[in-house]
Amino acid sequence: MNKITFAVSPEIRVGGSVFTPDDLMAIGEIVGTDAKIELTTFQQLIVEMEEEKAAEAKQRLLLRGLCVYDTGSVVKNLSICNFCKGAEVEGLNAAKNLNDTIAGIPVPFTMRVGYTGCPNACGEPLVKDIGVVKRNDAFDIYIGGMSKTLEAGTGQLLIEQVSEQSLSEFVKKLILLYQQHGKKREKFNKFLTRYGMENIKNELGIAHDSLT
Repeated sequence: MNKITFAVSPEIRVGGSVFTPDDLMAIGEIVGTDAKIELTTFQQLIVEMEEEKAAEAKQRLLLRGLCVYDTGSVVKNLSICNFCKGAEVEGLNAAKNLNDTIAGIPVPFTMRVGYTGCPNACGEPLVKDIGVVKRNDAFDIYIGGMSKTLEAGTGQLLIEQVSEQSLSEFVKKLILLYQQHGKKREKFNKFLTRYGMENIKNELGIAHDSLT
């Protein structure tokens, strides 16, 4: 029988990417004992199961309040902090809207976007392909971070103080730029080096000014 994979994660909420015991029991019951479940560094579980049973399982997981995503070369679900200072202060709704806008967009190579609700950056956004940091009532965006390989390093500041109203569409536009101009299997960091920060800024219309 053919098998497929898909990703499961908890909803974005105060406390971060935390599965409750009920969530874990529901996942096990829904996917069945024949499925394989892998814990990943993307704040998600990867489920491998029979293709003919997967559609029903996905639907049941969604009804249970869990999030289901495609695997492969797509934008992963948002990697988030724990919102320890509260949902309103750290922009929980902004994070949810961003995740809904970008998760699952096909890209040349698997892409990670990190979000943290304050300058403490507990969600480690600066080592993600795109890092979003809430500062006061707006958001700074960093790009090109890497957490692995001998070339690991922090991202570069792309733009400061993007408004919440503009955040999701701005990040989506950046991702679509990579989707259009990135080479197959080219990591975002390599794309940034080849394409150039200034070209990216010019394409996005933010060469010198923040987006408000």
